[in-house]
Amino acid sequence: MAGGGVSDGSTYSPLVGGMFVFNLIVGAGALAMPKAFGESGYIGGSVLIAVLAFCSYITVTYVVEAMSIANALIRKKEKNIQSVVTPLIASDNAEGEKDGVYNITIRTEMAEMAQEFFPSWGVKLFYLCIIIYLYGDLCIYVVAIPKSLQSVVCGENNASSNSTPSYMDHACMGSINTKHAYYLFLTFFAVVIGPFCFFNVQKTKLLQIFTTGMRWVTFILMIAIAIFGISSKKGFTKQDHIPKPSHVGIFHASGLPVLFGVAIYSFMCHHSLPSLVVPIKNKTHLSRVFLTDFALILLFYCLLCFTAVFRFKTSKLEDLYTLNFEDFSSEFVSYFLALFPVVTLSANFPIIAITLRNNLCELIIPKDKILAPWIKHIGVPLLAIGPPIIVGFFTENVGFLVSFTGSYAGVGIQYVIPALLCFLARKRAIKEFGYTLNPHSSRFGNKIWIYAMLSWSVVCVILVTFNHIVTRK
Repeated sequence: MAGGGVSDGSTYSPLVGGMFVFNLIVGAGALAMPKAFGESGYIGGSVLIAVLAFCSYITVTYVVEAMSIANALIRKKEKNIQSVVTPLIASDNAEGEKDGVYNITIRTEMAEMAQEFFPSWGVKLFYLCIIIYLYGDLCIYVVAIPKSLQSVVCGENNASSNSTPSYMDHACMGSINTKHAYYLFLTFFAVVIGPFCFFNVQKTKLLQIFTTGMRWVTFILMIAIAIFGISSKKGFTKQDHIPKPSHVGIFHASGLPVLFGVAIYSFMCHHSLPSLVVPIKNKTHLSRVFLTDFALILLFYCLLCFTAVFRFKTSKLEDLYTLNFEDFSSEFVSYFLALFPVVTLSANFPIIAITLRNNLCELIIPKDKILAPWIKHIGVPLLAIGPPIIVGFFTENVGFLVSFTGSYAGVGIQYVIPALLCFLARKRAIKEFGYTLNPHSSRFGNKIWIYAMLSWSVVCVILVTFNHIVTRK
């Protein structure tokens, strides 16, 4: 078992759970989206983002259903199903459900569900996808945070993934140049944030609540500043020109694969759902919690991207959108926005690392053997966060990491694996429990929807492969 549920017994409300999900989804992809959105055109970009949001929501419901079935199977294997069902039906249980068979009270990581429902080749495919994706995600965070700090402290725009190392040669903090400043911030990040990866997600509850508020303030601030610039037709500097509406791209098919490579990160939360869902007290309306989250995030993404492309020329949009506000008249606002990636991505980093740690435990720690406690509590967490930090010392190309790990491994984690998990788990549930009502059953569990998600994943792979080929040429 991946962890046996909430080890310290702490829980939180559906509202706080929604904040956790909101924080996890609104990560690096949100800041990289405006540039890719502008290159796709605002009509083409809007349609693609909406489709990605809808497909991601569907597959989130697949993961939740698979978790509920996995919970039921675990209780049956432990021969406690009869003793558990009766009191849950008779009392007002923590889940608030009428049927306790499918209550989600045990944390079952995607790795455990893959081992339970997939054949051997499916398990290998899962581990390949999850490890590549999560390691890639952590690498992106490890690079983006020090670069943002470097930009604020050194006052130099370093965000472009196409920039050469020459920008690092000027002095930054006394005798320290910008290159050494980046390494210094990277080390500081590893020392301060790294220890959180050795604990459970619930330990970051206050941090998640704080960063949720900061996210709302930041998004509203960037949107408001952009709208003011559009209405006043005044840029931050003489070189900052507001594009004419007629000059803003409407549809560019060549930009869609790039936007997909970035946007797939902008709705990703599937890998961490087990850690986030189990502590929620009342899981009766989980689908509503996720639907509200996805709707709010889609609304903010659209507002952010639309105001960005009508405020800044596409050629001037940075890989990290917050860096476009470096020359804003208010230094406080400029620094606040520049530090946004630092705070918010730092809050996401432990969640991703804990998810990777839990899945690595499933992969490398035999269930029938008792190993020294330090292996699970120290060795595996170091294995999860160590490689990304090392990679951060060798590359700063955020755009490449997002497009590669997100495009391929992300397709597997976000579409293929959830669809297959739901399909195989539902067949298993019918075999084991008959047609017992599952309150966590997905509304999109029909085979047509599952086949549609698998077909969509193939289309996505073709799109991003085409993009990589064209880009290399």
